[in-house]
Amino acid sequence: MRWPAAAALGLCAAQNAGSFLLMRYSKLEHADYSDMVAVLVAEGIKLAISTAAYAVECGGLPGMARSLRGDLVERRAEWMRLGVPALMYTAQNFLLFVGAANLDASAQQLAYQTKILFTALFARTLLGTRLGSAQWLSMLLLVLGVLCVQGAFDAAPSGGGGRSGGGHGHARGGSGNGGDGGGG
Repeated sequence: MRWPAAAALGLCAAQNAGSFLLMRYSKLEHADYSDMVAVLVAEGIKLAISTAAYAVECGGLPGMARSLRGDLVERRAEWMRLGVPALMYTAQNFLLFVGAANLDASAQQLAYQTKILFTALFARTLLGTRLGSAQWLSMLLLVLGVLCVQGAFDAAPSGGGGRSGGGHGHARGGSGNGGDGGGG
């Protein structure tokens, strides 16, 4: 892998991880803002950046307007079909804020990445797409990562004498040392 590709990959990974951590922090520390407004502002920023980049590509605003007008007329049905996943993506971004308020950052990140697994499975079953061995290996590693994180969450509460010292006794009815845990 050449250094520009490696740098781009590193920047994308840092941005992806950073966005989840920042979202989690903002929901925990400053939860007095609207999730929907945050999503709409983020989508507006992306729209502005994309529009500016497309205008540069088309040689300015008049060229961009001509290109968009022609594309909208010639490919109206395609634009309508693209609207469905775009709306679903916006809903997904809103639900990320809900997840940030209710999940640990690592669990949220891994659960979010399962979209890759489901996309691959649907592409295989519905479209007949063939996946290479490296792609199947990455799917396996993704599943193992999700299982490890979920296993870590399941082990902490039932660990018996974990971090909280014995604070689970009141939830079971009072008798902290029952007959089944003795040394006899």
